Amino acid sequence: MGTNNSKINHAKRKSTDNNYQIISTEQLSAKTSDEFNTKKFKYIEGRRFHNWPDVHYDLPNDETEIDRLHLEHFLLRDVWQSNFSSPIHEQLVSGCNVLDVGCGPGAWCLDMATTYKNSKFYGLDISPIFPSEIKPKNTIFQECQILDGIPHKDQTFDFCHMRFMFPSFDENQWRTYVIKEVGRVLKPGGYLEIAEYKLCENCGPILKRLLDLRCEMMSNIGRNPNIASLLGDFMRDTDLFEDIIYEEKIIETGSWGGKLGEVAKDDIFTRMHAIKPALMNHIKCSGLGITSEDYDEMMNQCIDEFNEYKTYFVTCRWYGKKL
Repeated sequence: MGTNNSKINHAKRKSTDNNYQIISTEQLSAKTSDEFNTKKFKYIEGRRFHNWPDVHYDLPNDETEIDRLHLEHFLLRDVWQSNFSSPIHEQLVSGCNVLDVGCGPGAWCLDMATTYKNSKFYGLDISPIFPSEIKPKNTIFQECQILDGIPHKDQTFDFCHMRFMFPSFDENQWRTYVIKEVGRVLKPGGYLEIAEYKLCENCGPILKRLLDLRCEMMSNIGRNPNIASLLGDFMRDTDLFEDIIYEEKIIETGSWGGKLGEVAKDDIFTRMHAIKPALMNHIKCSGLGITSEDYDEMMNQCIDEFNEYKTYFVTCRWYGKKL
């Protein structure tokens, strides 16, 4: 399994070849290890997680995860052949204000800001893992707990973007607060776009067992594993949006899917190792008798399953115009 780092480095070289300013792991490391207040983080089995009280999130925020998120960004861009589906290209070219909610290390914002130099991009995340100095001039990043409110005035942004925030909120928070709060800072006529992923299709028995365990773990803390299918209804229920559109793409996972399938394999493999500390705690509490070594072996076996069962994941985008 020594190919993961080479794939990540390849993705970074690709971004440089296409003139995208993506901060390097070394630059991020200097920020994340030396300048951040250690009270904001906790460490479990060698992985770093945010340390916000009463906030449940099963993915870490260390350099390995930052690498994975950059890799995932370029994978999604290649699968979709775009960074967004909302009809706002002309506004972005002319110049507008854009908010990325849950920006992580800022890959989407950095990519968009380099392409649309007349627009201004704001990224918010609970964990300060985004670049603070080495970034395009038209990007601003801010640490923010979204459930405490977005620190911007009403009707500030022309476009609001969210991606893969499923683990961050429970269903009630999505339904009653999150979408409404993002809608609050969106201008009338502006677009909200929410990207999510659905559950795995054609997965083998080992991967299915691991994913079922994760769904069980997330359900125990109020997360709905099927939230991607509900987001359109939640947008409609706010009475803030019209012309709500749904699109989806599949991501073939494994060498059977060609070069993108190989990258998808690395993304899923690294993601499943990233959630290992949280999932192993759930497994231990459930008394299932799966050891850390068992987990690693199961993940190795999943690689063969990807090709045998033609595994794929579905990613989707919901977008609508504010009334």
